[in-house]
This record gives sequence, C-alpha cells and structure tokens, in this order.
Amino acid sequence: MIELYQAFQSTCSAKVRLVLEEKGIDYTEHDIDLMKGEQFNPDYVKLNPKAVVPTIIHDGRILTESSLIMEYLDDKFPAPAMKPSDPYLVYRMRHFPKWLDEVGHAHTNLVTFTVIHRYEIVEATAPDELEKRLARLPDRAKAERQRQILEHGVGADVFKTAIKGMDTLLGMIDAHLDEFGGPWIMGDQYTLADAAVTSYVLRLEVIGFDGMWMESRPRLTQWFDAIKARPNFRGAMSPRTPAQQLESRRARGEAVWPEVRVALAA
Repeated sequence: MIELYQAFQSTCSAKVRLVLEEKGIDYTEHDIDLMKGEQFNPDYVKLNPKAVVPTIIHDGRILTESSLIMEYLDDKFPAPAMKPSDPYLVYRMRHFPKWLDEVGHAHTNLVTFTVIHRYEIVEATAPDELEKRLARLPDRAKAERQRQILEHGVGADVFKTAIKGMDTLLGMIDAHLDEFGGPWIMGDQYTLADAAVTSYVLRLEVIGFDGMWMESRPRLTQWFDAIKARPNFRGAMSPRTPAQQLESRRARGEAVWPEVRVALAA
C-alpha cells in the first residue's frame, strides 16, 4: 500500500495517480487543500519541505518530486513497463517530464491563475486588500506577474507568453505522434511521456481551451480521445472534484477563449 499526499486538481498529483492506476497499485489518498494552505501545515512540511504536492510514502520511505516518483514507480513495479527498451527512446521520452518541470508547469500555473484564480481573488477581495496580498508575496517577480494578471487578465503579456508555452507542448506531442506513428507519444507503447503530459492537456480542456487542438491538430485530438478511453484515466482527476466547480471553470475559460485564440494566432 502506498500513501499518496495529493491535491484534487494538481497536475503533478495527477501524473503520479495515472502511473499508480496504470500499474494497478493499491494506494490511499490524503487530500491537501492548496487553496486553504494545508501544504504549509507543519506535519506536512516534515514530509515535503518544499510544501508542494505530491508526496508518497512507500515501505516507510518518503518520496517527493512527481517526475522522480513516476520513474520510481515504474522501476519498483515493472509491469506494465512504461519506459521503452531502447535507451535512445527513453532519452527522447524523458524530454517531456524535463520540459514540464523546467518550463511547462510554470506556464500552466500562470494560465490557471489568469483564467480561474484571478476572478476568485478579485471577487472575494477588496481593492486595498489586493495590494496587501501582493505585498506579502516574498517572490517579487511573482508578485509583479500576478499584478499584471489581476489588472489585465488574458490581455497581460505574461499570460500570452504562458499560453504560447502551452501551445509549444501541444506542438511537441503532435510532432512525436507524427514521427513515431502513434497511437502514443513514443509509438506503440504507452509510456511515462503520455502520463506526464495528460494532466496538462486536461487542464486546457477543463478551462475550455480545447480549441487549441480540436481546431487544428487532428492527430493530437485522436491521441487525447484514446488517452481518455484508457482505464487509468480515472486517475487524471480525483472523483471528489465538485462537478459545479468544473462547470464554472469551463465557463470562465470559454468566455475569454475568443481573445485567447487571437493571442495564439499573433
């Protein structure tokens, strides 16, 4: 049994859940509410000093960093294998989690903050409190990005950079599907690359931005349909995620999608 400390809609938590489901590994979820700041509770920080999710405990050992956890699970539970046997293909596969860790995850956070959390914050916070909120952020660069987004929404330059970054990810997936012939990113085998990117593509769908592939990338559309038909896809999002919340978030995204489409085409 694996203990999984995770958040409902965390993309990184979903990466690990997808592998656990693919392997058929028994696990228990411990929910961490990021919006309430539960990741900063002292007991959790003892497990994960970075105060992020996910964290797993297996055989009494604590493991953090979602991409490394995925590799650990594939090595520890080898069937079904989620890495190719060819070392070169493994090298190519690892570009996806590496890019997400170094670039893509930050883009996704910015896009999510712009489309979803900006409205929640603005609606619930008085103007003078917004300034105090920004002043409390120790990362001044992050504070400035949030200021731009709070003021300009999807018109902010930082948002445009982030959404174009997410479009880069879709282009990477599409190029691999073309090169290796599908149905999966590395060809015939469903791998850690597919599991790594699924939650990020799903995030775009959740906020109503699926036009980024449905309008122009038929091969990627086919791949994502196949991804959602896999039994392990139930790990992509916790079943305890409120349906009303998903409906609200998609409505937010659909409202700004015409403006986002123009930004992507620029």
